[in-house]
Amino acid sequence: MLTKTMTEQDERINLDIKPVTLRRILRFAVPSLIGVALFLIPLNIDGQLTVLVAYLISSINAEIKDYMLPVAIFITVVPAIFSVVFSQIPALKNSPNKFIKLFNPGIFWILVRVLGAISILLIYFKVGPEWIWHKNTGGIMLFDIAPVILTIYFLSALLLPFLTNYGLMEFIGSLLNRVFSRLFGLPGGAAVDALASWLSASSVGIILTTQQYRLGHYSQREAAIVTTNFSVVAIAFAYIVLTFIKLEHLFIPWYLSVMVAGFVCALILPKIPPLKNIPHTYHEDKKAPRQQNRLSTEHVCKFAIRRGLERADKAPTILMQLKDGVLTALDIAITVYPSLMIVGVGGLAIIEYTNIVSTIAMPLIPLLELLQLPEAPAAATAIVAGLIDMLMPAILGASIESELTRFVVAGIAINGIIFFSEVAIILIRSNIGLNIFNLIVIWLLRVLIALPILTILGRIILS
Repeated sequence: MLTKTMTEQDERINLDIKPVTLRRILRFAVPSLIGVALFLIPLNIDGQLTVLVAYLISSINAEIKDYMLPVAIFITVVPAIFSVVFSQIPALKNSPNKFIKLFNPGIFWILVRVLGAISILLIYFKVGPEWIWHKNTGGIMLFDIAPVILTIYFLSALLLPFLTNYGLMEFIGSLLNRVFSRLFGLPGGAAVDALASWLSASSVGIILTTQQYRLGHYSQREAAIVTTNFSVVAIAFAYIVLTFIKLEHLFIPWYLSVMVAGFVCALILPKIPPLKNIPHTYHEDKKAPRQQNRLSTEHVCKFAIRRGLERADKAPTILMQLKDGVLTALDIAITVYPSLMIVGVGGLAIIEYTNIVSTIAMPLIPLLELLQLPEAPAAATAIVAGLIDMLMPAILGASIESELTRFVVAGIAINGIIFFSEVAIILIRSNIGLNIFNLIVIWLLRVLIALPILTILGRIILS
């Protein structure tokens, strides 16, 4: 017994384990519980299943909606001007200042910002080609979508540190490391990331994952796996999709079906290309230590608590977190807004004025017919439109008469995860090894995997 005790004491000294104090426990527990309450606990508010952060976002949007349109225009046009000006001044172009670097994204992204700014002005003043500013194209993007997403970026970036910086991810990661590694090829801390992504919003999940990648907690492949398999739209938004498709009375069984399809996709996709081919490289060689050594006599729960406490000890100050959060939100907003306008307007114009989407969807029709889904041509068009924007399948699928087909179309829209009006742009911008071709292939694989699962479950539920 004496030898064993001495060995444990030696281990504690070697690992520099600090004594557990009330102050350390509170520093770990209080912020982490706030993060859990904000992002991870489903609530029934006004008859809708949501999480607190999503409710805060919608409430703030409702209060400031009259101001969001000019803010959306400002945050697109002004950074575009700054980016052009800064790129021409050597002292600013080469500045190491993080804020100034926001306006030096490289020639490609400067071009995107300029084109996005031009697009948003054409839509607002209704000048130029009608396909740009028509109410069903640019009108939807500028007046319905753009004003809403800004609050998501800023509130998520400011509040996510409660979930990530005070030890919760290390605590849960230590408990689930082996399970998540075997199932998905991910570190255990990704369990918190995945849950936050599912319960909050796709952009919230991507912001969280990108932050963790930049801190060295994920490799490129791991960040790519998390963002393309767990960054699902918010529960509240999923309900909106089902409302469009007129199946809200089936929300609980439908959402469970989406979760089953998503779980199967998450099991399969990390093991095959293109995700399998993304290297395990880390952001600027910032690989963080995955897991400290466990004491030979230490229970896994005590080890998890110790890991959480040690992470909380290293958490930056609130002021530093706010600063980093604002910079992250600004970086995403001034890049995504113009990209959103270009891709969203272009995609909606293609749907509104051409038959390109229905033509591209034709190879999907035989598969839908093999699954015996009624109205296969309309369903195929609606599904493919989901690659442009998440709401497109619901808008196009609302006219489908078959409940089963609408059930499947809505499920595919949510399970597809990737859409180019927002998520795909953020993923490409995040530099985690994903390009446009990768994203299209991943979306297609998710569709092919989820289609038979949702069809079978839909038949069972609707029978």
